[in-house]
Formats: sequence, C-alpha cells, structure tokens
Amino acid sequence: MAGKKTAEFMIVNRRSGKALQATGLDNGLVVEQAEPAKTDAQTWTFLETEGGVKFFNKACGKVLDVMANGTANGTWVQTWEDVDGESQLWKLVTVSPTYKKIVNVMADKALDIVDMSDEDGAPAQIWESVDGEGQQWKFVSTAPKAATKTVRKPAAKKAAAQEKPAAKGSRSTKAAAAKEETALKAEPAKTMKKQEESPKALKKQEESPKTLTKAEPAPKKAPRKATKE
Repeated sequence: MAGKKTAEFMIVNRRSGKALQATGLDNGLVVEQAEPAKTDAQTWTFLETEGGVKFFNKACGKVLDVMANGTANGTWVQTWEDVDGESQLWKLVTVSPTYKKIVNVMADKALDIVDMSDEDGAPAQIWESVDGEGQQWKFVSTAPKAATKTVRKPAAKKAAAQEKPAAKGSRSTKAAAAKEETALKAEPAKTMKKQEESPKALKKQEESPKTLTKAEPAPKKAPRKATKE
C-alpha cells in the first residue's frame, strides 16, 4: 500500500557536490547532475511502496527510472511516467547519518555518475555497488529557512538588573531621611529638658550666698570707767 509523498528535497552527490536534475518533460529524457540551485528540475519527493520507493520530479511529474529496463553497468537513468515497474523502484541503504546509497530494485545496482565526473551535465547511471563517494547521496531540503527572531529578553533582564541597585539606593535614602527627621524631632525635646533643669541650678546659686555669708561681729561693749573711792 502506497504511503504519502515526503517533503521536497534535492538529491546531491557526495563526490561532485552536484544535484540530480531532470532535463525535460517528455518520457525517456536522461537525468544529469548540475550545480545545486533548488530549481523545480532539481526538486524531488519520494513515495514509499511495498516494493521500494519511487522518486518523483517536481518539474516534469515523472519518476526516476532506468532506460529500457536495463540491468548492466553503465545503463543511463531517465525520467518516465509512473507505470509501477520494478525499474522505477529504489531502496535506500544508509552509509552514514548524512549519506545514503540509492539502489535500483530490478538491477540491484546503485545510482552513480558516468566516469565519476564533476562536470555539470554528466549523466546519471547505474553501477554495481562499490565503496566510492560517487554512489553516495544526501537529501537536501528545498524549503526556505525560517527567519531567525531577535531575542530581546536578555537585554530586558540586564536593564532590570541595572535598575535594582537604584531602587535599593532609593529605599536607603528614604531610610536615612526618616532617621534624620526623627533625630531633628528628638533634638527640641532634649533642649526643653535642659531648660527645665536650669532653674534648679539657679536655685542652688541663690542659696549659696547664705551659706557663704560670715557671721557679723558682736557690737563692742563700752569700757567701764574707773570709780574713785
């Protein structure tokens, strides 16, 4: 039972760095490699089936196929309308987390580039499976990258952190002002207390002369006159 088509991607060769592309809309046109450009001709999806996967080209709507149902090394790869033939079925063999081999089910051979070419326009072919990078492919998404949002939260936190000392200083200033105001209120009370105590001191000063006054000398008695006998 067929599944759903995947998201769109390019099929990029590891050795050449070039993308697989269709060359027209008709059946039987060769598939070649070219510089990755994310064009419709280079855009593919695949559909899982019971026998393997089918690769559909976006530009022509046709599937990846092997010419004349060929099985020999060097048979070219083409695009053809979907006919459910084994030559249109492929299986994916993982080489690494990034790269895979694409093996034709009917021929049991791997998707490859003729003469291991790095040139644009070099045709794709099938060849017996080897360890070369020319048979390794990666799927590169053609979806546009999402715009990166600018995160402003750290700046806001920094501003808040800068404001905190000011707030603390403000509370400290208020506390100092309150303390000073309390001291000023207490000062008149101390002054009044001193003024209340001052009459007592004056009273002592008034009493001191009496204490220090010397006794007045007694009046002298008049001398007695001698009496003649």
